[in-house]
Amino acid sequence: MEQLEHSSFTASQPVLASDRFGWDKLEVSQWYSPQQAFVPSSESKYLIGIHCTAYYENYYTIHITPCNESILCPWGKTSLYFLKIEIKPSILEEIARESGFLTEGHIQLDRKFHVKDSKLLQLGLWMLEELQNDGAKGKIYSDSLSNMLIIHLLQHYSSVIPQHSNSKTPANQEIFQVIQYMRESLEEEIQLTELASMASMSQSHFIRIFKQQTGFTPHHYLIRLRIERSKLLIRSGKIGLKEIATQVGFADQGHFTRLFKRETGVTPKLYANQISAKSHHTIY
Repeated sequence: MEQLEHSSFTASQPVLASDRFGWDKLEVSQWYSPQQAFVPSSESKYLIGIHCTAYYENYYTIHITPCNESILCPWGKTSLYFLKIEIKPSILEEIARESGFLTEGHIQLDRKFHVKDSKLLQLGLWMLEELQNDGAKGKIYSDSLSNMLIIHLLQHYSSVIPQHSNSKTPANQEIFQVIQYMRESLEEEIQLTELASMASMSQSHFIRIFKQQTGFTPHHYLIRLRIERSKLLIRSGKIGLKEIATQVGFADQGHFTRLFKRETGVTPKLYANQISAKSHHTIY
């Protein structure tokens, strides 16, 4: 028994994880304890921890932890499992702007402990169920759950930071302007020197501030913007994959396919087939 307990605290792999299913809005993993789940990471992410002691509504608690803040996760011997949900700042802000929660400034999740929120719990359990079923309901279903969860967090546990709120405002504003330019120029060959110059920063300082604000390097963020735009074009069904690759700024269709699969877990063709298959079924 002592050996079993020791192994449960030293294991570094989750019981289940969403990364192998290509979930790109957030990351979900199931663990036997938070001691396993909260390993040091250099990447800035919001963390939502759902502790469950039984499969009943009143036997759970939820913690919401902002990026780069210390984590408090008490753990009882009677606990059943721990569900860890990770959200990158860039995804949170992107959905906040698309959903109308944010028009200017920046948005962040507030630090909350011992939250009782039945809707947030249910969304987490639906995600866990999808992991247990090997992603059987597909990417559209997991994206819908992810969007609902993030929008729920934005509605109830977020704060908007005005542009003029602190000394970081100039950097925030410059990064926001750069991102807007990136969104509007996806088909162009965008150079790092150009972006840094636009932000009036040295390249090294620009990369550091950009990653601090978004959770990504400028190059990776640009790739994600291109992938998101390509998804919209695929869903429209109006043009072929080769033309989509050109429109969103990839060198060729092969380059587009490699990066799309790296970011989403599926090829553009398979993604298009999934969209087509889903369109022939009524979603209840």
